[in-house]
Formats: sequence, structure tokens, C-alpha cells
Amino acid sequence: MTASRPRVISASKRTDIPAFYLRWFLQRCEAGWVDVPNPLFRHAADPLKRLTRVSLKPEHVLAIVWWSKNYAVYEHFWEKFARYPVQYFHFTINPRRQDLAWLEPDVPPLDEALRQLRFLARLPCGPDFVAWRYDPLCFWSESGTDKSSWDPAFFERMGYELSQIGIRRCITSLVDPYRKFQRRLARLYPEKQLREPTANEIDEITRTMVEIAGTVGIHVQACSEARLAERPGIGRARCIDGACLSPRASKAAAADTKMPGRAECGCTLHTDVGDYESQQCGYSCIYCYANPNHRRFVAAS
Repeated sequence: MTASRPRVISASKRTDIPAFYLRWFLQRCEAGWVDVPNPLFRHAADPLKRLTRVSLKPEHVLAIVWWSKNYAVYEHFWEKFARYPVQYFHFTINPRRQDLAWLEPDVPPLDEALRQLRFLARLPCGPDFVAWRYDPLCFWSESGTDKSSWDPAFFERMGYELSQIGIRRCITSLVDPYRKFQRRLARLYPEKQLREPTANEIDEITRTMVEIAGTVGIHVQACSEARLAERPGIGRARCIDGACLSPRASKAAAADTKMPGRAECGCTLHTDVGDYESQQCGYSCIYCYANPNHRRFVAAS
């Protein structure tokens, strides 16, 4: 039986569907339904616990919220999704400095990402339905020196670019020291050690963020991160914001609940259609909480 109550569809926080699985998702949209695996009950004997069949008919989809680091494929197919009038785009673009390439070694170059950002802002929903994610901020020590992925020059350039195309929202967070992240770092980069940022460090970063953002009209928000949201000028993010997406979102059906440890999450309840295992992300971002078996990580084990 297909669950047909109206839903907000997330595509996807579990993998990069626009970059790697968009053709699959388009096929499911054309079929009008998708079976969504429950990662908590993947091996349950009861098939109703393992899978939820969700309607993707336009009349049952309040909005599609996209998440990606590369929308090049979406550019070729965007008209196929025009029957879903409300679409929201999260675009993660972190610094592309050479000394930070180990964090995200496979993402597109910055100029290409900016070109795609301008394309998204021109879509029918407009720039108010596009958010830039500088996410996450990473902190480590190397050769006795404290380092981080915070880059004020990059943030200033991005702020200027966003202001030119009308995007007003920047979402950020601090990296979570997942055990997967720690193991990958120990295997691949033993000279680097994760560390917690100091309160003074967070104060300096957020103060600079807010100063730069204020000059270009960007609003900075923290995703599930009280240590940032409590700083002056930083808002609490609602990455999937029902009030923005649809007046019916508060009554929408949902298959997902808040992730453990994400008490600060402000998202409207929704249904994520991605899967960690069968749709592993093609990127090898070392801090990722998903993507357990990427070739880069397996080769180093």
C-alpha cells in the first residue's frame, strides 16, 4: 500500500541524489512512488518495518528539499521536476584551498560550483529557495599547530557572490567527531588529530561571519548547533522549514524523526528518500557520518 498523505520529501541527507542518483529518482517520480528503507530496521522480519512505500505524485508532495555538492546533472533534468512547484536547494560549498582538499577531495572546483549556484537562483522558485551551506567547520591539530577549515577570505567572496544573485541564507555547523571520522583520520592522515574549538575561537569565527554577512545582506544560521546559535547575530536554522515551503507542512506525514544527538534540529518533519547502503555517495568527504564503504576508505583499511 502506498502512503499517500501529503509529505515534504528530502532528497537526500543520506546520500547525494542530485549528483549520483537523479536518474533513479526521476524514474521513481515518473512511476509515482518509492520504497523508502528504514535504516533502523533494515533487517527486520516485518517488511512493513523495513520499507515504507511513499507516493511521489505531485498532489501528494508538498515540496522537494534537495541536498547536494554538485547540481550539474540536475541542470539537464530540472524541467522534468517542474511539476513539483515547490523545490528547495541546499548547496554545500566549502573552501577549495589546496591544504583543505583532504576534507573533500572529489568535489567540483569553486568556479563550477558558483556557476551552478547562479543557475539554481534563476529557477522558477527563485533565490529565496536556495541556501548556501558552509558546512561543517572542521578543527584539527597538526605538527603542534591548531588548524581549521574556517576561511574568512572565502566567506567574504561567497557573501559577495550570493549578494549578486539574491541568495540571503548561509547555514553552518561544527563538525561532529563521529567514530567513522576518527578511524578514517587515523588511517589516512595520522599526522592530524581532531580537536574541539575553544570558546574564544568560536567567538572570533562567528563575530567575523556576522560582520561580513552584514555587509552583503546574508543571514547566518546554525544547523543543530547551540554553540553557534547562541552567539550574537547567528540564528537557529530550520533547514527544512515548513513555514517557508507550504501552509500544509505542519500536518504532513513523515517517516523520519530527529537524529539522536540532534536536539537542536528545527526541521519540519519529512520523509528522506535516500539510503546509506544501496546508494552510497560518490564523494569521499572524510567527515561524513554516512558513506561507510567508499573506495577511498576501503583501500586505506
